[in-house]
Amino acid sequence: MIASQIRASARESLSGRWGKAALLTLAYFVIMLAINWVVSFLVAIPLIGLIVSIAQIVISVPISYGLVAMYIKLKRGEEVGYVDFLTIAFENIGKTWGVTWGVAFKLLPLIIGLVISIIVLSVSIAGAAGSAIYGSASGLGGFGFVGIIAFIAYIVCLIFMIPKSLLYALVFQILYDNPNMTGKEVAEESARLMMGHRWQLFWLQLTFIGWSILAAFTLGIGYLWLIPYVMVTIVCFYEELSGNTVKSEPTTSTPDVSDNGPIVEG
Repeated sequence: MIASQIRASARESLSGRWGKAALLTLAYFVIMLAINWVVSFLVAIPLIGLIVSIAQIVISVPISYGLVAMYIKLKRGEEVGYVDFLTIAFENIGKTWGVTWGVAFKLLPLIIGLVISIIVLSVSIAGAAGSAIYGSASGLGGFGFVGIIAFIAYIVCLIFMIPKSLLYALVFQILYDNPNMTGKEVAEESARLMMGHRWQLFWLQLTFIGWSILAAFTLGIGYLWLIPYVMVTIVCFYEELSGNTVKSEPTTSTPDVSDNGPIVEG
C-alpha cells in the first residue's frame, strides 16, 4: 500500500468538492467553538457547571464520530449537510460510546499503567520539592529515585500504547459501515484490519506534516482544506484494507479515470 497513491485517491474523491469540504469543516469548528464557549461560561456555576462539563464529555465522542461519518459521506459522493455531524452524533450516542468502551477495555492495562505512573511521578515531584525546601537530602534522594522509576514506567507504557492504539484507528469507519456490530466486534474488526498495517497508517499520517506546517502559516485557514484531505485519505486507506471500496460519483462530465484496482505494495 503506497502512501502517495492513497493520497492521490483522496484528492480524486475531493475533486470538485474542495470548497464544500472546507465549508463543512468551518461549520464544525464554529459549532464546536460555540459549544466550548457556552461550557466555559457555565462551568463556574455550582452544579450547573458540573452537569454541563459531564454533558460536554458525553457528546464529545459521538461528535467525533459524526465528523468521521461526514467525511466518509463526502468521499463517497453522498449529500452532506453542513450540520450533519450533529445529527449523526445524537443518533449514535450509545453506539459510539459502546465502541469507545470496547477500545478502552482493550487498552485498559496500558491506561492503568499510564495513570499510575503519572500519579506517582506527580507525588514524587511534589515530595522532592518539599524535601528541597526543608533541606532533607534523604527525602530528596528517595523521591527523586521514585520519580525516575515512574518516569521510565510512563515512557514504557507510552511506547507500547502508540502501536496498540493504532490497531483501533479505524473503529469509527467500521462502525459507519457496520452499524449492527457491537463495540467489542468493531474493536476486534479494526484490530484484524490493522494487523500488519499499523506503521503504514502511521507513515501515511506523517506525510502530512509538511502541509500542516504550511497551514499554520496561513493563520490556520489552510486547515479548512487540510483536515478534509487527511480525513478522506484515512477513509481511502480504510476502504483499501477492508475491500469496501466505494467510488465517489463524478461531479462533472469528465470521464472517470480513477484506478479501478486495489492499491498494492510496490
